Amino acid sequence: MKCLIMCCMVILAVQLSHAQSYPSAEKKYISVTGSSEVIVVPDQIELEIILQEYNWVSNGKRDLSNIELDIFDILKKNNIDKPSLIFSTTDYSWYYYWWSCRNDTYRQKSFKIKLSSTTDFLSLVNDLNIKGVKSIRISNSSHKDLQNLRKEVKISAMRAAKEKALYLLESIDEKLGQVMSVEEVPEVSNYHWGRNLNMVSNVSVSHNPQSDDIEHVSSIKLRYEIKVKFEIE
Repeated sequence: MKCLIMCCMVILAVQLSHAQSYPSAEKKYISVTGSSEVIVVPDQIELEIILQEYNWVSNGKRDLSNIELDIFDILKKNNIDKPSLIFSTTDYSWYYYWWSCRNDTYRQKSFKIKLSSTTDFLSLVNDLNIKGVKSIRISNSSHKDLQNLRKEVKISAMRAAKEKALYLLESIDEKLGQVMSVEEVPEVSNYHWGRNLNMVSNVSVSHNPQSDDIEHVSSIKLRYEIKVKFEIE
C-alpha cells in the first residue's frame, strides 16, 4: 500500500514538473471594437394623411368625398399623380363627439403618398394645412443607396477596429497578428436623426447629398459596430 502511494506521488510530481517546463499553449490576443456611422438625407418618403369629416355649421357636414376632392387638387398642384396614393381602407374608423349635432358621426380615412425629390415637401405640407386634414406624418423614409451604405459603414467599422488594435499594441511595443474572430455587434438603433448626436464613432462615412435628396426631412443615421479579436505576435 505504501509503495502504491509513493508511486502515485512520484507520477504527480513528474506531471507538475512537466507542466511547469512548458508555457501555456494559449495565444496572446487583443479584442477591440470598431464603429462607424453615416448620416443620410432620404430621397424617398411615405407621407400618411388622415382625413376627417367636419361640420360646416350652416351648410351641414362636409363628407369625405368632398374633402378628398380638395386633397386631389392639392396633390395636382404639387405635381403628385394619383398612382402615388395608397389607400388604407382598413383604417376606416368612426369618431363620435358632441357638437351642434348630437350623436352625429364624423368618419375618418387615411391614405399614404409616396414622394420623391421632385416634390417640394415643405410646400406640400403647407398646402395640406386645411380643415378636413386631421393629421399628417412621415410613416417611412428611405434612400435608394441604403443597402450599399450599410455595407460601406460595416467595412469602415472593421477597418477602424484594426487601426485601434494597431496603435494600442504599438504603444506597448507589440505587433499585430492574424485575425482570430470577427463578431458583428447586434445592430444599434439606426434611426431618423435631427440635430442631436448621442453616440460617438471611430469613423464617420461621408455621404455627399445630391439633388435627389428630399429637403426639410429628418436624416437617417446608420451606425454599426464590429468586434474583432487579433492575435499578438
